[in-house]
Amino acid sequence: MQAKGTLHWYKVPLSCLWGVKEMDDNDILIDLPIDHGTITKIERQKRAKDRYNLFIDEQFVFSIHEDVLIKYRLAKGSVINGEEMLLIVQAQDRQQAYLDAIRLLSFRLRSEYELKVRLKQKNYEPPTIEDTIDRLRREQYIDDSLFAEQLTEQRIHSHKKGRNWIKQELQQKGLRKEHITKALEQIDEVTEYTNAFTLIHKKYGASLSPDTDVRNIQRKAISLLQRRGYSFSVVSRVMRKFSQIIGSDQDMEEIELDFGEQ
Repeated sequence: MQAKGTLHWYKVPLSCLWGVKEMDDNDILIDLPIDHGTITKIERQKRAKDRYNLFIDEQFVFSIHEDVLIKYRLAKGSVINGEEMLLIVQAQDRQQAYLDAIRLLSFRLRSEYELKVRLKQKNYEPPTIEDTIDRLRREQYIDDSLFAEQLTEQRIHSHKKGRNWIKQELQQKGLRKEHITKALEQIDEVTEYTNAFTLIHKKYGASLSPDTDVRNIQRKAISLLQRRGYSFSVVSRVMRKFSQIIGSDQDMEEIELDFGEQ
């Protein structure tokens, strides 16, 4: 049998030392001595007010988030065995993964796939990542269907992107086919055609003159629309209208687009 007071060594996520070693990632796993013992001190960190340093038998073990402290009712004088300590460590790891995900979402909305990739880069284990995604779903921080629709709307109206470009971006973000299909349904042909023509107007309208190299302008315009992800049919319609304008005396500002034209 093991002698009383002998310490076991367990692999503990670096997140449990955040704020103590002045590190805030999970790049490695470290060894910490953990065994049964009595909590002799719980000390709030100065830099992170929601983190506490845990001391067992006067020895620092690791730091934990306030939510974990409350959940396990940890207090000075509490006796903890090795099994309980591991549960606390795992709970802390899940809590830190959750906080990391919330921080990522504070910068911009993300798909489930994007969050999984970022959490994996921080060396969280797959079960921890899945638990985190499930919690974010329940708390409605993430919703891939809504994310796809909002991103599509932004790309259409703010960035003037075409359907093909948007579809490819949604696929790259790991969204399911049904979410992508639903999001793309909100792109109406009139809006796409108008956006495409507006791009060409702003880019090349002012440079048109009697001595303009029309073919060169047309090639550049087609290339621009294709890079923006507009379909062949949209590009063809826009270029037909653009060519008509080049061959006439009309001012581009006075052009009314014929949306019924095919």
